[in-house]
Amino acid sequence: MTIKKKECGDCNLCCKLPEINYFKEKKESFKWCDNCNVGVGCKIYNERPKGCRDFYCLYHGGLTNLKPNKVGFFIFIEREEATTKKILTIYSEPNRLENIPKLIMKDPGGYNLVDQGYAFHIRYSKNDDEIAIFDLEKFGMNLKKVSRKEKENICSQHNNQNI
Repeated sequence: MTIKKKECGDCNLCCKLPEINYFKEKKESFKWCDNCNVGVGCKIYNERPKGCRDFYCLYHGGLTNLKPNKVGFFIFIEREEATTKKILTIYSEPNRLENIPKLIMKDPGGYNLVDQGYAFHIRYSKNDDEIAIFDLEKFGMNLKKVSRKEKENICSQHNNQNI
């Protein structure tokens, strides 16, 4: 199977949803970066920080057809152990949260990830303690909203099943 990277084009949702602390002044989550020309691209593209250059979402990596600016969220590998623990991270616009399970299951790449046993931890708020989990095996097509502490308990249960 050949994976073909996709161009970001008019998408720059990664410049809005996550916190970016590569600049002198930290960019808060769920707020546009001052260097972002929305729908066009980065104003400092050639000089952008290494963290921005190294970032890619699963759409850009060619693993899903879910273009972030069209669906209101992006999926990415937040930590190195994400692939062994089978937990991916999503940043989502708050008003798009409820659509995530249906959109992932309709997308061939998303369906494939779920079929491989991946769960998705979703950030949808500036409040770092608010997380939603999409785990088809545990919760079906429903999202489970939890605190960070509750998430850690669920993660340890998920990881014990994937050993």
